[in-house]
Amino acid sequence: MAKITRILPKPEKERVWIYVDNAYCTSVRERTFEGLKLSLGQTISCDEIKELESHHWKHKYGAASWEKEKVRTNKVDELVRALAPEVTVAVTGFGADTNAFIPAHPDEQGKPDLEIRLAHTGATVMWIEVTGTEVMRGDDYWVRPDKLAYAANHPDRDVWVVLHYAKPEQFVFIQPNPATRYVAELKRIGDSDERMVIFNNRHPDVKSQAVFADHLKNRIAAAIAR
Repeated sequence: MAKITRILPKPEKERVWIYVDNAYCTSVRERTFEGLKLSLGQTISCDEIKELESHHWKHKYGAASWEKEKVRTNKVDELVRALAPEVTVAVTGFGADTNAFIPAHPDEQGKPDLEIRLAHTGATVMWIEVTGTEVMRGDDYWVRPDKLAYAANHPDRDVWVVLHYAKPEQFVFIQPNPATRYVAELKRIGDSDERMVIFNNRHPDVKSQAVFADHLKNRIAAAIAR
């Protein structure tokens, strides 16, 4: 059976090269290598290593976390409709409406989970990416860079990131600035490192619920007037 015969760190590339049966197989991210639990002599095929690396965070979080993500999505959906009864909320993000494992990646990283539309015309007025955790720790907010990059790549769209924390329940509203080059930091999540952009209440892109609600109402009014 196939086994790992060499593990070669390449710190200058932030990668680790993996050899199977004395032949180069693939490289994996240095920041996720520990979490992959790969070891010299381990019985595993090259294809299995590639799959573990490609879907590392999906395996790491598992079905329980996807169920919590659905709860967060539903909470933001309910909040938006309570703030603006004139809209409908469509779940459009990759995998946002399921807790099943999807062995694939979205066509575009960071595509928002929710599309806010006028109920009577279907016109889109806003896109919302939902994230967060069950329990908030500390006083800052972590957002993956791809979620912010989507706003930069689509400056014509009104994109927001809304975080939901369950204990205690709290919503945080971030309006990414397409012109800003956000700097990510490595944050430890379990036994792997993930790149995150760090926000807090002093950051200009973090808005209050009142500001978010007013902005949403203005977007609706502008769409109705068109």
